Amino acid sequence: MSKVSTHTHFATDKIEKVGFYLSVLCAIHCAATPVVLTLMPVFGGSLFRNHSWEIAFVGISLILAVVLLARDFKKHFNKIPLLLLGAGAFVKVSEVLFLGEKTEFITGSLTAILIASAYWINWQSKPKCDC
Repeated sequence: MSKVSTHTHFATDKIEKVGFYLSVLCAIHCAATPVVLTLMPVFGGSLFRNHSWEIAFVGISLILAVVLLARDFKKHFNKIPLLLLGAGAFVKVSEVLFLGEKTEFITGSLTAILIASAYWINWQSKPKCDC
């Protein structure tokens, strides 16, 4: 393996870890949301009423996941990570377009679990290939 290939592999591993931890952070955020919403009147919730940061966070996370998982799929051909990512994206889009904020705790948590699982299975598939 050349130095360039080793460096690229190392950088990719770091990016995948960031993606995985972002998914875990998302799950924590979704679990904490009901508590935060309950305490909003006490602390003043103007910061939490702005959804643009959440949209940016979810959008960046999904783009990162698509790029990494699609690239690795070309090497290990395991479809499950991409299917889990697609299912997570479908759940989140369904929440935003149809279900609304009343289901955010369930749909947000499910989305984060699906995407974190996609990263985990993708990572488990790596020893089987030169990803």
